[in-house]
Amino acid sequence: MPHAHHVMGNWRRIRPDLEDAGLVHAFGEAGYHTLYTGKWHVPGTTPSRLGFAATAAIPAVVKGRDKGRYIEPYRAYVQGLGYRLAHSEVENLTERDMAQLHRPGKAPCGTAEIQLEHYLETWQTGQFLDTLAARPADQPFFAVCSFNAPHFPMIVPEPFDRLIDPDDVPLPPSLRSGPTTKPAEVARSKFAQHAADLDEGEWRCLIAHYWGMCALVDSQVGRIVAYLETEGLLDDTVIVFTADHGDMMGAHGLLEKGYPLHYEQDLRVPLIIVDAESPDGVRPEGIVTLLDVLPTVAELTGVTLPGNHEGMSAAAALKDAGTPLRPHALAETFTYNGAEGGDGEYVSLDDFEALDGTANLSIRTPEARYVFRWNDVDELYDLSADPHEIHNRAADASHQQQTQRLREALLEEVERTAPHFGQLVRARMALGNDRPRSI
Repeated sequence: MPHAHHVMGNWRRIRPDLEDAGLVHAFGEAGYHTLYTGKWHVPGTTPSRLGFAATAAIPAVVKGRDKGRYIEPYRAYVQGLGYRLAHSEVENLTERDMAQLHRPGKAPCGTAEIQLEHYLETWQTGQFLDTLAARPADQPFFAVCSFNAPHFPMIVPEPFDRLIDPDDVPLPPSLRSGPTTKPAEVARSKFAQHAADLDEGEWRCLIAHYWGMCALVDSQVGRIVAYLETEGLLDDTVIVFTADHGDMMGAHGLLEKGYPLHYEQDLRVPLIIVDAESPDGVRPEGIVTLLDVLPTVAELTGVTLPGNHEGMSAAAALKDAGTPLRPHALAETFTYNGAEGGDGEYVSLDDFEALDGTANLSIRTPEARYVFRWNDVDELYDLSADPHEIHNRAADASHQQQTQRLREALLEEVERTAPHFGQLVRARMALGNDRPRSI
C-alpha cells in the first residue's frame, strides 16, 4: 500500500530501500525475459532497476516529475511529421487540441489533430510489439504495456471521437444530485468546480469521448492479441487487463480522480485475466486489489515470489468462482502541507505529523463503502440499497453498528503494517464531530 512504499501521491519518491527491489525480479530469476513499455509513475527508480530487462517509450522526468505522456521519442516522431505540439510538460497535444479544452460551457473534449496512425497509443503499441519481437527466442516473457489512455484530456482521434453517439449516452443517476450531497472538501474541490457549468448535452458529449478513448485502447489491445495469435503464442500466454484508476465522468457532478474522491467510479477498475488452462466466463464474486495481480500471475506461471508482499493469489478463483477472496479492499490518498503531489522528493511516513499530513482512507466490502476523511465528515454507503452512493448513512443511528465495524476493519489493516500511523488515524477518527473541517 502507499503508506508502506511511501509513493503517497504522484511524483513522491519511492522508499529508498525499495529503489532496486520489486517482485518482477523473481520472474527474471525464473528465466523470464522481462520488458516494460509506456507510462511509469514510480519516482526515484526506473523499470530497469525494478527488474525489467528491456524498456521502450518511457516518459521523461521533467523538474523531478515523471510525466506520463511526455515521451520524448514520441514528441520527436510527431514533430518530425509536421505537427506543432503545445508547450506542455504533461500532454502530447497540439496547440489546436489545447484550444478545445477551455471553451466556456463546453465539455473539455474534442477531435485530435494528430491522426490515429500517429496517435500516442498507436505509436506506443508499435513500440511494445517491436520490443516484444526482439525478445530472446529461447526464453518465456513477462511483458507490460502501460497505456496513458483513457485519461484526461479527452482529445480523441478519428474515428473514435464519433464512435459513440452522445444521444445514446445514459447519464449517471447521481449527476442530478450533484456534489451538494457530498462532504465540503468534495463539493468545493476543483473536481466539482471545473464542470459546474456543463449542461446534460455537454456531459453526454464528454462521456461519449471518454468511451471512444476506451474503445481506442481496446483496439490496441486487439493488435497485441493478434500478434500473439499470429506467432502461435496465444494459448501459452496469460493476459491481464487492468487499470490504475477510473474517472468520475459525471457521477455526483464530478470529473477525474484525486485526493477527496473515494467513490466507485474512481476506485473500482477493470480486471480481466485470460488463461488458456482456465474455463471461459468465470466471474468470481469476491474482492481483489491491484496488490493481488502479480501473486496471481506468479501462481499461474509457477514463479515463486519472495514472502515480503501483501498480495494474495486469486488463481484458484479463475477455475472456481466460489473461491473465497478478500473480505474487503482498502484505498488511501494523502496530502503533505496541503499538496497531493510532490516534485520527485522523498517523504517518509515518519514525517507525517511534521509536514501536516492528512489522509483519506476507505474500505469497500461487497455490501458497503466507508470513507474516513481527515478534515471532513465520514461517509457510509449501503451499496445493496444505494449502488450509486447518493445517500451518506454514516451519521444514521440505524447504521452505527455497520459504520463501527468497518472503521475497526480499516484500522486493523493500517495498524498491522504501520502501527504509529494507524494510531494517528484512530485518534483522529475518535474526534468525531470535533474533527477540524476543510474549508
